[in-house]
Order: sequence, then C-alpha cells, then structure tokens
Amino acid sequence: MAVSYDPNVDYSDLIAQEAAKGVSANRQLLAQYEAQRNAKIAGERLPYTQTSVYTSEMGRPLGYYEAEDRSDYINELYDAAREQAVAALEGAYEREVAAYDYARSLIPGQYRDARNRTDAAAALARQSVNEQFAASGLNTGAAGQARLSMAIANQGALSRLDSEQAAALAELDMRRAESESEYRSAVAEAIASSELERAQALYEEAVRVDASYRAYSEEMLAAWGLTLAGTPIVTEELVSAGSYGGGGASAHSTGKQSSGAAATGASEAELLRQQLSRIPGLTRENKAAMIQDYYANGRISYDDMQSLLAGV
Repeated sequence: MAVSYDPNVDYSDLIAQEAAKGVSANRQLLAQYEAQRNAKIAGERLPYTQTSVYTSEMGRPLGYYEAEDRSDYINELYDAAREQAVAALEGAYEREVAAYDYARSLIPGQYRDARNRTDAAAALARQSVNEQFAASGLNTGAAGQARLSMAIANQGALSRLDSEQAAALAELDMRRAESESEYRSAVAEAIASSELERAQALYEEAVRVDASYRAYSEEMLAAWGLTLAGTPIVTEELVSAGSYGGGGASAHSTGKQSSGAAATGASEAELLRQQLSRIPGLTRENKAAMIQDYYANGRISYDDMQSLLAGV
C-alpha cells in the first residue's frame, strides 16, 4: 500500500521533535513519520538515505527495539536541523545586505542630481540679477558684490548636499554592520540552542537505553522467576552443588558476619555467574546491568563485580 506524504512537510524535523521526548515518544507516530519521509525521498527523488529505524520496530517482540541506541540517528537529525536553521538565517541576512547595497548605490546619483539642480538654480539666479543690474544701471561694484554673495550661497548649498550624502552613506554602512553583527549573533544562538537540545536528546536517549536494558533484563528474568534486585529463587540443583549458603549452618541462619559474610558473598557471586550462563537471550548490556545491580545492593564485592564483568 502506497504511503501518502506532503511534499511541503519536513518529516525529519517531525521525527526529531517526537524522538526528543525520549521514553514518552509515540512509537507508532515515529514509524508513520519515517514511512512518510521515505516515501517523500522516493517520490521527490531527494538526495537523502531512507531509514528503517522506527518502521522496523513495529511487530517486534516487547523489549527488542528498546535497547537499540539511536544516538547516531539523533545526531544526524540535529545536524540537519542546525544546517537548515543556519541556512535560513544566512538567506535572510544576504537579502538584507543586498537591500542595503542597492540603496547605497542609488545615493550618489540622487545627490548628483540634487547638486545639478542647485547649480542650475544658481545660474538662473545670477542671470536674473545681471539683467536687473543692467536695466537699473547699477555700478559694477554692486553687481560684483551681489554675484559673490550668490556664489557663496550656492557653494554652501552644495556643501550641505555633500554632507547629507556622506551622512546617508554612513547611516547605511552602520545599519549594514549592525545587520552583520545581529546575523552572527543569531547564528551563534541557533547553534548553541541546537547543541543544547541535542545534548538533552542524547542524554534522554542514554537514559532510555539504560532503562530499556534494565527493563529487558527484568523481563527475561521474570520468565525464570527471578528479579534484578530481589532474592533469586534457589533451585535444588544449586543447593546440592553447595553454591548457595542456604543450609542451617549458613551465615543467613546463624547471623554470623565475619567469615560467614565472605562465604555468602562468594555464594552470591557464583549464583549470579550461573544465572548469567543459564538464562537465554541476555545481551552483554543485560548481564552488565545485573552484575552492577548486585554490587549496588551489596550482594557481591567490588572484586567479584570486576571478575564477573570481565567474563560477559
């Protein structure tokens, strides 16, 4: 049956958001998103690798998928999300800079036209004054003084236009520099936020994996009437083999704690060693979790733990 998808939806982002919930993530929803992502990759011929991390989980027995560490997949998703965020910021920054550069390129022409208009207006004013002086018969000294005043006024107007142009260019350069600073800060913040979210997701994944190994161990042991932290069932085979101090003269029944405690510790270590070899389906991680639980509960010594861990 063909899987429908929306070409405008980023299914990798949806997977990352749901997977970041850790043990609370909706496994069926993750499988659906992954199937839609694969369908989109195939349908749109995108240059990405299809995955089966979540779709392959459906239908597997309880405890199977939970112990798989998806840290690499989480890193892949957060790398992609970070690249998309930085690319979006870069695109916005480039558009803003292009707008500033375009506005800056227009300013010299605008002020050149303004200076030309000022010069033209000054020339017309001079011509008008000359005609008035000629018609009224004023002396050349007065006419010269008037023309000098007009020239000074025109030069002042041109200087003001030059100052305005320089100020307009400086304003755009300052705003452009501020945009660059804001862009770099936004990129740094996006990366830091992404890395913080990645670290949280990886931590939750590590906790989930650790909890799943423990849960899987308990699930396997429950089938044998055993628990990780409780007193294991003592079989007649173990009692007859002398590997469990359950007799009337044992440390458990007498309450002795010197040499009796050491004997009990040795019995617990041997009992655990036999359990690890008898129970099928336990992974190395399952066995290590059991051994560490026994040590945490004071049922075996540190040396016994190291010895047992070396044998898994």
